[in-house]
Amino acid sequence: MTHDAVTHDVVLARGDGSTRKFRVYGRPMPGYGDTITLPVEGQVIRARVTVSSDKPKKDQSVDAELVELVE
Repeated sequence: MTHDAVTHDVVLARGDGSTRKFRVYGRPMPGYGDTITLPVEGQVIRARVTVSSDKPKKDQSVDAELVELVE
């Protein structure tokens, strides 16, 4: 799978233990600690990057792993 410089695959870990994969278009690669917004079930949620592409990860198909921020 090839991506251009502004397309990234991310996986979101939600507070209930579920995970979802997203493809993000038109944004630079998020770095460790960055906060991004994603559409989830008709709502916009904020998530923080916990693992970025420069660190080892379990799923080699994703560029970043995120955790949902509870507000």
